[in-house]
Amino acid sequence: MDTHQSQRGTTLVEAVVAIALLAGSVVLLAGLSHMAVRSVTMARERTLAAVFAVQKLEALCRDVRGLGTSPGDTLAQDTAGFVEYLDARGNVASAGPAPFVRRWSVSAMTSDATLLAITVDAAACRVAQGTGRCGDTATRVRLLGVRSRIAW
Repeated sequence: MDTHQSQRGTTLVEAVVAIALLAGSVVLLAGLSHMAVRSVTMARERTLAAVFAVQKLEALCRDVRGLGTSPGDTLAQDTAGFVEYLDARGNVASAGPAPFVRRWSVSAMTSDATLLAITVDAAACRVAQGTGRCGDTATRVRLLGVRSRIAW
């Protein structure tokens, strides 16, 4: 008689290895999911910043006769009259922290004084407004337009 019986099933070592592989794959999928959500969020913010920059550039180019040149480095810091904080719909925020900042600069071209260089910078705002540092570089959009002071 044969006293050895065939044992079916898995050993404890095999089960631990299978659980470790499964846990590792779940952790990797969670990391990939986090990266995908972050990429989508940044793409959304950058798209909105581009829309807000285009809106301001068009408004400044439309009203070019009343534009004066901007002082100093208005694109890097908050300068009264050359910065706006916006909500997620592009409306100027009246109070409290805002998700977007939009700055612009107007300067006369050196080659022709009748030409104005208009630069608009828009970005997601990740720090408190009024600190002069608001504007995420990963979502920043900068547009430049040249417009004549003389009506065509």
